[in-house]
Formats: sequence, structure tokens, C-alpha cells
Amino acid sequence: MKIDIYKDIELYAKRFKSNKGNKYQTIYQHTMDLLNNMEKLFEEYNEEIEESCIKLQINYQKLKYLLKLAIIYHDLGKANSKFQQKIRDKTRVKEVPQVKGLSKEVPHNFISIAFVDLEDEITAGNITVEDLENLLFAIAFSHDRDFDFNCQYFEKYICEDVSKYIENKTLKPLLELLPSVLDRDLIINNSNYTYRVINQLRELMLKDSYNFSNKNTIFRTFLKGLLHRLDHSSSAGISTEEPKIKNFPEKVEVYLKSKGSFSGFKDFQKKAVELSGRNIILFAPTGSGKTEFGINWAFKSKLIYTLPIRVSINAMYERLAKIFGEDKVGILHSDSMIYLLERYMEIYRENQELETLFDSVDLAKNMSLPIIVTTGDQIFTSALKWPGFEKIYSLFLYTKIIIDEPQSYSPESLAIIIKALQEIISLNGKFCLMSATVNPLILKYLGNYADYIQAYSDEELKKKYSHIIKIRQLSILDCIDEIIECGRRKNVLVICNTVKRAQEVYKVIHENLRGFEKIHVELLHSRFLEGQKTQKEKIIISNQMRNGIVISTQLVEASLDIDYDILFTELASADSLLQRMGRIYRKRQYEEAVPNVIILTKEPSGIGKVYQKEIVERTETFLKKFHENKITEYDKKELNEYVYDIDALSATNFINKFNKAYEILKLGFRSEKKIEAQKIFRDVVTISGIPREVFNKNIDEIEEIVDKINSKDLNSIEKLKLISHIRKYTVTAPLYFFEKGGISCYDKKLGLYLLDCEYDEQLGLKPPKDIEKSDIW
Repeated sequence: MKIDIYKDIELYAKRFKSNKGNKYQTIYQHTMDLLNNMEKLFEEYNEEIEESCIKLQINYQKLKYLLKLAIIYHDLGKANSKFQQKIRDKTRVKEVPQVKGLSKEVPHNFISIAFVDLEDEITAGNITVEDLENLLFAIAFSHDRDFDFNCQYFEKYICEDVSKYIENKTLKPLLELLPSVLDRDLIINNSNYTYRVINQLRELMLKDSYNFSNKNTIFRTFLKGLLHRLDHSSSAGISTEEPKIKNFPEKVEVYLKSKGSFSGFKDFQKKAVELSGRNIILFAPTGSGKTEFGINWAFKSKLIYTLPIRVSINAMYERLAKIFGEDKVGILHSDSMIYLLERYMEIYRENQELETLFDSVDLAKNMSLPIIVTTGDQIFTSALKWPGFEKIYSLFLYTKIIIDEPQSYSPESLAIIIKALQEIISLNGKFCLMSATVNPLILKYLGNYADYIQAYSDEELKKKYSHIIKIRQLSILDCIDEIIECGRRKNVLVICNTVKRAQEVYKVIHENLRGFEKIHVELLHSRFLEGQKTQKEKIIISNQMRNGIVISTQLVEASLDIDYDILFTELASADSLLQRMGRIYRKRQYEEAVPNVIILTKEPSGIGKVYQKEIVERTETFLKKFHENKITEYDKKELNEYVYDIDALSATNFINKFNKAYEILKLGFRSEKKIEAQKIFRDVVTISGIPREVFNKNIDEIEEIVDKINSKDLNSIEKLKLISHIRKYTVTAPLYFFEKGGISCYDKKLGLYLLDCEYDEQLGLKPPKDIEKSDIW
């Protein structure tokens, strides 16, 4: 085959679907997008990045130079016939040369290594051998692909195909940006050497212990991570970084003044700005304004705000979007696309307006907005070193992170968070961990790296109280009459440790109310159909019920700004009970002399499964002395410290689980995939599907929707609307419900399953009768 044929082929990097068919982007165009995004990123956060580099003793200019080279080199490997055939429509495949004997495509990220020629740069002293290794590492692993080719096949691939593209006219403008370029003969002669270099890089990657006390490890992490971010955002057609927020406190103050009741920041909130350059562990009672502290602490940096539960993330996103604007705040969790669609549909009616939804989702997914509100698994799983984790860690050159309500995580998840934060500290990242119940493990492992701040002094805490406690040796099911009586006069919150117990309480209350006056009773847990659950969440968060009863689980504990009159709760761990109390008289002064927190200690559900038995027993022991007495915020602080005393718990399952997870991470455990890391972090494996009886009742509508979704004529917005509609019939359940079967795939393409489980409109999904396990949600 004549080499001249290779010169005139248009070399593509990307293919995009549109209403008018496929559109293509050349390697040159895509690379220029990355370079432009790089320029914008360093313009926007230049001061912060340069400052971090100085503190980490990293050469700032060299980082920029090698990143630019990595960008130019990273997609040159797409100049190969197998890739160019794959990316084209079937009708255009013939445009590309056919090479005999090349049956399998070699991933382009490895082929790109063949184009690198920087010996002159090393000789001139512009870069070192170590710099070259870092550059090659970033290029070779810019994608997570297998390299299962023998040397003979690789050499043939380079010599008989790739090398012929070196004079391609569409590559020429890119190659001119490089300090030097190999000719075809050198690429051929070096092919065996290139193969050996790739294998050496793979060995380095597999053996890498990621010691972040090593400056070269840090440099390589930033170089590779920034390349990932620039590549992913440019591929999505968005900026890597949107314009930042210049002054967080100023925006917060303007917003709070507009609400009419703002008289100025509290002293501890004002202090946040002074502490903006430091790591912080904040102890603040529920309802005291820790969110405002955290936002002020961010000051003018990019901010990631993490929360453990989806409903609280949604609420925080809406709150921050009101303060800073929707164009400045992103939301990221497993259902954020559908959540945003439903929210947009309430505001916008036209599809033209809804098109902005995709940009919002992409900007959040790529962490491109000044504020990202997200689940912890999106960030902290980086400690598990899944392929491409550097994308997250590279953010901390200029980004701060808030960890709100860390008490909601399991001991294993807490170990992952602590390990991730220790590594983020090594990268010069800054964190603010905020809670009304600071676990002593956090102070033990992070205390030396952070300032411990209390919203109020101990003397002030001793004067603050909103709750009077009653400890009763009864089951929550023994108090139904009392709950109903309170519900006639007050807003009552009932919190159970398990979904099963919450369903039992609702059922008994509902039966006892038959024939009597109407009292609004709402049951909320995670096992309702998504459509029902969303409506229930809105009712509960709105705080609009005058009198009535809400029965729920831990779902309402974390960072929900709700305020009820009286709490009936099963005995649980100290941190859970304190969070539950925080939903009662949250922002009001309690002036009555009767208890407004009733703790039921007889046969609480979930002990030994949801909560560690030893921790619950220590909680009960401490609380007994407060029976029918007020409990101050200082008492609550002491309760948490007593219950989670590390020495006292040293032999317990809680500490053992934490220690085991932390030691495994220290030994260098690595997850093969990000999704695997997220499952480890969440510690609960679930499945989403349609209960069979719900499916049978709505079979005609569901089948019609699925047919429309799978049709080729539907645009993306309409398809997403239909997916949102069908999602209203789905429910999330623990996978162990179906250990003996009961799951069938209805539509593999949509990932839609049917669940053989009983569903009740009032109670939600019921567990199989032979299931003995209990779980939180």
C-alpha cells in the first residue's frame, strides 16, 4: 500500500450523535479544546495552584509544560487504522486503509507513547528522566485499557500502520507544537523499545504504593489527574473550570439579609474566614449554623460539599443554589440527572430550556462548577486507588472540601474517609469536617493536622438546651396511644431503627385511628416507589403540617432543616440519637417543663445489625441520669465522648471493623473499578426495580414507555422524560432480599428489573417473610 494514502485521511478523535446524524471532531480540534481548557483553568485558579506548588516544592512551570505536552501527545495514538475504522459510520469505513494481519486494535493511549521524542529536552536540561517517566505514565494510563499484545504484533501494528501516519496533514499542526518529532524510520526502529517501555510503565503502575510523602508521586498524581479532567470535560464539550466565586461570605450575607431576619454572622461564623487557610474539625450543635461557617471557611476557593444521604444532598443543593445561583452549584449522586430533570420541569416547560440540563449534569459530573454538592463515595473512594482516581486528587491543588455529618458513615467508610483526608492533606488540600457529634477516631487520626473549633465555649454549651428527655422501659409499639394523643396537638416525629419497625408502627397507628378524627400520618423510608418517596420527602421537608405524625428512619437524621415539636425514638447509638434530637426545637427556645424527647429502650430494632450492641448499651447507661431532666449541649458533647471512648471500645466490633479497614488501606489496597470502590464505601448492595404487582397494574403504560424509549426517533430530552416517568414505578431494595431468587430482567438495555416482592401503597416494599436481617434505610 502506498504511504501517500495515509497523508490525506481526516483523522478523527471523537464522534457525536446529533439529530442530523453523526458529527466528528478531529484529533487536532479535540487537542486544541484541551489546550484551551487548560489555559482557562490556570487563569481561573492560577494563584491557588501556584501557591500549592510552592508549598509542595513542585516546579509550577514544569507542571504546566509537561501537562501541555501530555495533552498534545495523549491522542496521537488515534492515528491508527483500526481506531479510524471503528469511529466512522459503516458507510465511511472504506475511507481508511485496510491492513492485512492486524485483527485487533491496540489501545490508542499505548500507541501514543511511540510518538514521544524528548531526548533533546533532557540533554538541554529542560526536563529530567524522572519527568519523562511521569509524562509517559500519564499518557499510557490516560485510559484504563488492557495491554494483552505480544511484541511481534505490536511491532507490526506500529511499522505497517501507525508509522505511516506521521506525515498526515491533519496531524502536522499538532506535531509542530512539539519540541521535536520522530520521523517514520525512527518510529519503526523504536517499536521494540516502545513495547518494552509500555511494559515497564505497567509494572510501575501495578507496584506503585502511592506514597504521598514522595514529591514525585504527588507530581505524577497532579499531572495525570489534570490530564484526565481536561480530557473528560473537553470530550463533553464543556469547560474544565467555570468562573469561580470571588467571595463566599459576601454572597451568604446578601442572601440572609434578603430573608429579613439576619442580624449578622455569629462569632464562630465570622472566625471561619480567618481559618480559611487551615484544616478544621468543627463541633457545632444541630441548628447552630455550621453550614454558614463552612461556606465562609471556603472563602474564595473551589468547594466540594459532601453529605451522606441523597435527600439531604438535594436539600443542600437547593439551599446553595438560592445563595450563589444555579450556574455556580452542581449536584452529584446516583440519581442527580433525574432529580435535576424533575426540578427543571417544574420551572421550564419548553425542551429548548431543558437542554441546559445536560450542561448542568456534565459540569457537575466533571467537577467543573465552583461548588459541587455530592455523596462521599464520589470523592473518598479515591483512597481505594481505582483507575483514574488521580482525577479527583488533582482537584486539591486548589479545592477545599467540607465533610458534613460524618457520624452517618459505617466504621469501614469512616476509615476510607480518614485515609483519603490524610492523603488530601499531603496534596495541600484543605478540609473542614463539621458535626454535632465528632467521633474521637476523627480526632485521633486527623487531630494533628487540623484546628479543633467549637461553635460555643463549654460554658456557653452548658447554658444551651432545647430538650428534656424521658427514658422509658417500653417498646415504641407500646406508646401508640401516647403518640396519637400528641399528634392531635403537635407535630410528632417518630424515628425507628429499621424500615420493618417503622412499617409496624405506622400500621398500628393507622389501625387505631380508624373511626376517629383525622390526623395526618406520614411514613417515610427508602423502600417506597421513587414517585411516592419524592412526594413524601417534600411534605416532610416543607415543615407545613400543623399537627400530625411523621414516622421515619435514619433517613431524616443528617442535615435536614426540619423542626418538629416532640420526638419518640427507639434507643440507638449516641450519634444517631443526638441527630434525631436535632430535628426537635431546632431553632426555637423550649420553655415547657415536660419532656419533648421520649427514648424507648425495650427491644429496640436493629441492635447488633444496624447498631453495635456495646455502643447502644453505653449510650443507655449515660442517658439514664437525664431521665425527666434537661440535657444541655455540653451534656450531649460529653455523651458522645463517653460512648465513643476509644479505649473503652477497643475490643468492640466497631473498632475492630475500623482498624481492619484502615490497616488494609495502609497496606495499599486498590480497587479494580470505581464502581467496585463505591460499593465498598456504601457498604450496602442494593438493586432498583419494579415490584411485580406494581408492574402488572401498570403493564400497558410501562410497556408503551419502554417501546418509546427504545425507539430511534426520540430525542434525548424526550427519552429522559420517559425514563423519569418509568422511574416513578421503581423501588430500591437490599440485594439480600433476593438471595433465594426473585429478580428477573425486564429490559437489559435500560437495566430495568422486576422484583418478586410484596408492595403496599401505605407501607412500601415488604421484605420476604424468611428474611431475618435488618438494615438502616
